[in-house]
Amino acid sequence: MAGERYPDDSMPFAPEIPERWQEFADRREALLVNYGYNTARAYWADLQDWFEWAVERDKDVLALTDKDKKQYVALLRRRGYSESTIRRRSLVFRRLLEEGHLEDRRRV
Repeated sequence: MAGERYPDDSMPFAPEIPERWQEFADRREALLVNYGYNTARAYWADLQDWFEWAVERDKDVLALTDKDKKQYVALLRRRGYSESTIRRRSLVFRRLLEEGHLEDRRRV
């Protein structure tokens, strides 16, 4: 169906996405479609955490500075996350940003 997003369409409690956050949701969707269910689900949660962290601080998740990213990683370390989890979250976030850059180049 048009307008339904994976895995949002499987979560009836998921809120509507405000238009200003649509680019993030579109990039996340484009990235996750390339992975199997379990990997996509884990990456979705990782990206959602990045997103919520940025929104709580009134930051654009797609325009985080290196300082912002280091603050996020420091928070994960304070919370006791393993280094492998921190690396995975950083990797998937980097892939999300790279996916957008590749799309921008194709439009030119």
